[in-house]
Amino acid sequence: FSAVVPLGYNPSRHTLATMTAPIPEAARWSSMPVKWLLNASTPSNNVSTTGCLGGAPEACIQQSVSAGFTTWMGAQVAGPSFTVLAVQYAGTSTLTSPNYQDCQNVIGFSDTNSSDFSTGTIAFTQIATVTRQSGTTGTFQYQCSDGSTRTCSFDDCIADADIEFNPTVNFTTSLNPPANTFNMQSVATHEEGHLLGLDHSGIGHAVMFPFGDSTAAGQQTVLATDDAIGISYLYPSSNFSSVTGTISGAVNLSGTGVFGAHVIAVNANTGNAVTDGLTGLDGSYSLVGVPPGNYYILALPF
Repeated sequence: FSAVVPLGYNPSRHTLATMTAPIPEAARWSSMPVKWLLNASTPSNNVSTTGCLGGAPEACIQQSVSAGFTTWMGAQVAGPSFTVLAVQYAGTSTLTSPNYQDCQNVIGFSDTNSSDFSTGTIAFTQIATVTRQSGTTGTFQYQCSDGSTRTCSFDDCIADADIEFNPTVNFTTSLNPPANTFNMQSVATHEEGHLLGLDHSGIGHAVMFPFGDSTAAGQQTVLATDDAIGISYLYPSSNFSSVTGTISGAVNLSGTGVFGAHVIAVNANTGNAVTDGLTGLDGSYSLVGVPPGNYYILALPF
């Protein structure tokens, strides 16, 4: 998968972020529900809805895309759900390419501008954010291209997010895709993670891992623990921080902190990679939202 992300990788959590030294500030949606629109037109006829019981092709596409958002809203960390995320379908759109200024979150299949899709790109998400002016506090307002105003309650808010599926790639609404065809729900779930504020994960079995596969084994429609931690960190319930923990430390080489080391928490009992992050400029790291348990820490060159 590929995402057009204008902001940096957060070393303490996989989020789009603005670097407010010395701590990155995660960008997220300021209010719930997050609303999205769908342009289900497929001029390249590259989407198969064979076997779908949803009726018209547009309804089948909406069903697959909606299933991805449902997965994120039901994210669970070691059992319970710790997120207050809410997403709502808001109708159809005729937008055929991303527009970062209209404050409309459109998911579409009609972007035929080849320059929007680099080699190997299955789909991409374009994110626009607004950042609080330095030295100010409280909420602030920003203006959309239609003249309407919105309010941001954080230091950094997502203002617009558009997802486009590559019209030269074959997709299917079936959970058992044929050869050289990508399952739409799997791709949508990954891109929706970006729309909601998540960056890529370094854990191979996570939904937010940056590479997709058209084989059945490569379809990711179920969140890994790392995915669930990430979305719960962005939109936490009141008990998220009290039920989960934090693992922190530093990676050093010959007495000097290592910047950009890939740090992975591995469950000591199961051997599973649970969550990961990157070290900061001084080599320090902090993995938040970790479920109770015993862990090994693996540090690798990024």
